[in-house]
Amino acid sequence: MHRLPRVASFLAAIILAVVLAPVAAPAPMAAAGECGTYRSETIPPPTIRVHRAATGAVDTVDFRTYVKSVLSREWISSWTTESLRSGALAVKNYAWYQVIHWRGYFNGAGQCFDVFDTTRDQHYDPSRPTYAPMAAAVDSTWGTLAHKGGRIFATYYNAGGAYESCGANANGWQMFQWGSQACGLAGKSAAQIMAIYYSGVTVSSAPPTATPAPAPSPTPAPTPAPTPAPTPRPTATPKPTAAPSAAPSPRPSSVPSVAPTAAPTPPPATSEPTPTPTAAPTPPPAPVEMPGGGQAGLVAPPPPPPPDPEPIIVAVVAEPEPPIVAVVAEPEPPIVAVVAEPEPPIVAVVAEPEVPTIEITAAEAPRLVTADVDIDDMGNHAAVRFERSVDAATERSWVTTPATSRQASLRLIVMRLVVERAIGNLPLRIGLGS
Repeated sequence: MHRLPRVASFLAAIILAVVLAPVAAPAPMAAAGECGTYRSETIPPPTIRVHRAATGAVDTVDFRTYVKSVLSREWISSWTTESLRSGALAVKNYAWYQVIHWRGYFNGAGQCFDVFDTTRDQHYDPSRPTYAPMAAAVDSTWGTLAHKGGRIFATYYNAGGAYESCGANANGWQMFQWGSQACGLAGKSAAQIMAIYYSGVTVSSAPPTATPAPAPSPTPAPTPAPTPAPTPRPTATPKPTAAPSAAPSPRPSSVPSVAPTAAPTPPPATSEPTPTPTAAPTPPPAPVEMPGGGQAGLVAPPPPPPPDPEPIIVAVVAEPEPPIVAVVAEPEPPIVAVVAEPEPPIVAVVAEPEVPTIEITAAEAPRLVTADVDIDDMGNHAAVRFERSVDAATERSWVTTPATSRQASLRLIVMRLVVERAIGNLPLRIGLGS
């Protein structure tokens, strides 16, 4: 029985301890402890985390490789060695400062990063080549330190005006790339260029100054001496011989001598004018190569980030794809077949042959002629003979077959009609007695 209160007291103590125990803080975002933890001010960091604006990914890049790639995008490879070295110090210091002083950036996947790959920080594009002069400038200044008060500082820089003079726009916190080139041409070292643009900077372990190669002066081309034209020698003009005067003489004079004609003097030779050489057309000037431009849009140095910055999520918003515009082809107009109307058939209108008009002229009524007719002579007339033959044929037709009889009858009737018609049309010669 005495053990029960002890067990209850022990259980109550355990429950009280669990309830009063401190609640663990939620775990920070993924990889938050990896950024902002580097602290060295004398040894460059081994790597740097770069946010890729195109994809939103974070690349962990070797620090020296990163500096060489950025310098190849930000400075011009044909510039002087000391300009490139001062650029290498500026690029390295800027990235080093951002690694130490993390600004709290994360991408959408929760990965922290130190710098952007655009002119928001420095232009980084590993797909493009790293030039040998840039790599040499980085290697020669890798052990060089640029400090303010013994610490790494942000070395901001900008393009400046093309061909501006050395230190023309110096403001104490920003280097101008064109100005650094002018300083290099003026014989300034990388350490001196840094001191011109960044007030209070201390540069240690700088490489010996490289003397810029003097620009070769153009050798003047010899001017060809003009060749004098030969002066023509004057030709002696022969003097004409005067004709002798004929003296009056009683005897005939001799044949007079003919005076010689003076030869014409040739004109002096004219020297040919020397042709003026045509000047070659001046080629258009090559476009000015421009540096990267550094951190765009800065008018003053930003304040340093706090030791424990608030997380800033950088989400890459994909650009909306352009709407697909369906190009609907206009329907082709229906093909209308134009059928030509059939031509009406050509109807040949054949004129009916004219029926020959047979004019039947009625025979004139026989005139009653009172005359004495000789009957004997009438018996020999052709018409009388024909009548007699018809009558005789008719009598014979009674003894023929019926078919033959009909045919013969018809023939005879036709013959009779013809004869009668002929008789009506033919004048009968009737012998009239006196």
